[in-house]
Amino acid sequence: MLPLEGTKVLDLTTLSGYCGMELADYGAEVIKVEPPEGDPLRKLEPMKNGASAHHAFRDRGKKSVTLDLTHPDGQGLFRKLVMEADVVLENFAPGTLEGLGLGYEAMAALKPALVWGRTSAYGSDGPDCGAPQLDLIAQAKSGVMHFTGFPENPPTRIGFAVSEHYAASFLASAVCLALYHARETGEGQLVETTLCGSAIAISEDKVITYGAENEDPMRTGNAHPLINPYDILKCKNGYVAMGISSDAQWAKFCNAFDCMEWTTDELYCSNLVRGYHYFGDLRVKLENLFANYTMEEIAEKCDAALIPGTMCSTTKEALEQPQLRVRNMIVSVEDKTLGALEMPGKPVKFAGQEEAPLKPAPELGAQNEEIYAAAGIDGETLARLRREGVV
Repeated sequence: MLPLEGTKVLDLTTLSGYCGMELADYGAEVIKVEPPEGDPLRKLEPMKNGASAHHAFRDRGKKSVTLDLTHPDGQGLFRKLVMEADVVLENFAPGTLEGLGLGYEAMAALKPALVWGRTSAYGSDGPDCGAPQLDLIAQAKSGVMHFTGFPENPPTRIGFAVSEHYAASFLASAVCLALYHARETGEGQLVETTLCGSAIAISEDKVITYGAENEDPMRTGNAHPLINPYDILKCKNGYVAMGISSDAQWAKFCNAFDCMEWTTDELYCSNLVRGYHYFGDLRVKLENLFANYTMEEIAEKCDAALIPGTMCSTTKEALEQPQLRVRNMIVSVEDKTLGALEMPGKPVKFAGQEEAPLKPAPELGAQNEEIYAAAGIDGETLARLRREGVV
């Protein structure tokens, strides 16, 4: 049995879905509530056979109902759904649902134990609460782009929607905490995460460095400002990542690559002095050393010596790693339109439990009859609502 079985979630998020996906992965019944024309996520590239791979991933395991929340009948239907739900998720601009009479305060008056999860750009209050929501803007606003990249180059975006993913995952955790509280006390609450706030939260070392030293952390490329060698280095056929984070690991590295003299050299014998002599000296020597080895050879030596070093994989190479398959982190989900689609699996594993196959994402409105019948809507009424474009 999965831990969230018996929990009903209404997922109103648009162009997102990660939080609802996490809750569905761990057993919740997640009902995606989308407009009659569908969430724009369904049209997000890449497309295959007319279906979005992003939708197939982010909406896996959910159910789908269509509903026009701007229509009075649609608002009445939503209130019925809320009465049967434990959680509502949304990422509308602050004030949007409140303007329709469907915000948290109004819904909590109907169901006091309701947990309401919200993700926004900067939060529901404060001078910037109405600013547009976008990962790129969050990375820029939070300082993440300023300390990412190489010092001679412009600020750089992290290569995936890092703030959106973390905000969604933080929200999933917050929803579970609020559910625990609601079941203990009968009191629901609104919990909120923000893109910018989540980016700040995971920038821990940069924020506390500024707090301690009052100096803006600068871009250091792939190198670490305090630990060396902690970098991406060129080798015979590509690049490798090295993460030597202690003098003991440095000794193991030197033994593995037959350069033990570096362990006693006053320029390299400790992390402190390696830092002083890394750029323009030790780094050049390391790349000269690695010019004799392929990525695969370096990775094999590092694994054998139990030191952190490996090849810089392409996505294709990463997905071929046996360890990811053993851990069920790359799974194939059979989608009705896309066919078999490989996607990331569940990141959290429960010891001693065998994972059931993931369910595919729903077709638009696939559960209209099921969900609305459970809410007391008869077939004739549902047919009328469909003709009028409410569902």
